[in-house]
Amino acid sequence: MLELNEKEKQKIKVIEQVINKEITQKQASLKLEISDRQVRRLVVVYNKEGKEGFIHKNRGKVSNKKVSTEIKEKIVDTYINEYADYNFTHFYEEQGMKFGISFSAMNTIFQNNEIISPLAQHKTVKVYNERMKNAIKEQTISAEQKQVFEQRQKEEIEKHIRRSTLHYSFGEEVQMDAAFWIWFSNIETALHLAVDKATKKVLYGWFSKEETTESYMILLMNIILLYGLPQKIKTDKRSSFSVNNARSSKSKLNVTQFKRICEDLDIHLVCNSNPLFKPNVERENGTFKGRLKAELNHNHITTMEEANKYLNEIFISKMNERFSYDINPDKNVMQENTYSPEELNIIISIRTKRIIDNASSIKYFSKYYLPIDDETGEVMSFTKGTGCIVVNTYDKKLLCIINNELHSLFKIEKPEPKKYEKVEYDKRHIGHKPSSNHPWKNGH
Repeated sequence: MLELNEKEKQKIKVIEQVINKEITQKQASLKLEISDRQVRRLVVVYNKEGKEGFIHKNRGKVSNKKVSTEIKEKIVDTYINEYADYNFTHFYEEQGMKFGISFSAMNTIFQNNEIISPLAQHKTVKVYNERMKNAIKEQTISAEQKQVFEQRQKEEIEKHIRRSTLHYSFGEEVQMDAAFWIWFSNIETALHLAVDKATKKVLYGWFSKEETTESYMILLMNIILLYGLPQKIKTDKRSSFSVNNARSSKSKLNVTQFKRICEDLDIHLVCNSNPLFKPNVERENGTFKGRLKAELNHNHITTMEEANKYLNEIFISKMNERFSYDINPDKNVMQENTYSPEELNIIISIRTKRIIDNASSIKYFSKYYLPIDDETGEVMSFTKGTGCIVVNTYDKKLLCIINNELHSLFKIEKPEPKKYEKVEYDKRHIGHKPSSNHPWKNGH
């Protein structure tokens, strides 16, 4: 005889109370949450069959709708081996209906066999990953289930690939700025950053004691070597980029060194002091303040050299992987670098106007230099007043441009001062005494 469950026992108890006239049929219907008519039917069943009449007639029998083990195994094998990249609805439409089962039945089979859909929600994926990792550790799953698990992990990564939704292309606009902060060693330094607007990728970074033109030249040189030449660079209006009342950019008069470099490389430089003008680099400055300082301290970095190495070799690549978009080859307008390293070394330089003096030499920072013919190695002579441009190259070599020709410079060593022997004079020496017939004595 089958045992009664709790629900059936409760029904019998209430019906017995009705039969014993302890409660009314109306009260019984409220307790059992059924109609009065159903209560009367249960009373008839109790009188005819007793307590056994309350046991469900299908109790202990196999359901006609139960899916056989053979079909379950075939569905799982078919999905794992041939259709693992299909979502459940797609698979049911293609194959599941052929087995004569409902979608919910198929879904239950997959759940019981640790299979989830490629379109599963994040919450489901999280629970699934935890179960599968434990199962792999305990070696309680088949090789096919492990293969599906690895495929689901790959699909989850691809599902969340970051793609730029902006209308900008990579290299169309690069924003530059510097942020002062005590980044390491309790010394305030300037962190220079260059950020691409389209991909939010930090292209390069550089620490220096101050915000200098030289540091921005380092940013530009490395951007060109790593990625190419951008179309536009946005900066603020500090003196490294903008000169008030610039008269003519074509003649290079009153133009900053960095602007002259951009013009030579055909890069459009735009300056504006409004922080909203370059929001991407401003946002990266804030992100770096919240993360970079902590990592530098954690890694016991105290020198500028160590900080720059860690910044560009470890930290920036890690931040780009976490926060930036991938570069879309179809939306890449970064111009390919066609300059040789020697040409870039001369273009990205500091240039200063000088005048040749009457010794055919050039004075530069209190030192004197002579132009040299690079072919013969001989000193070249020019007339006094000849115009000259001293080129301090990216790698700190000095060259000069005279009459549109490039020459090397030879430093004139300052001669050591001559040493003279000290002459001792006789303090008793008496000066010249005029003769007695000297005109001064005669009053003439």
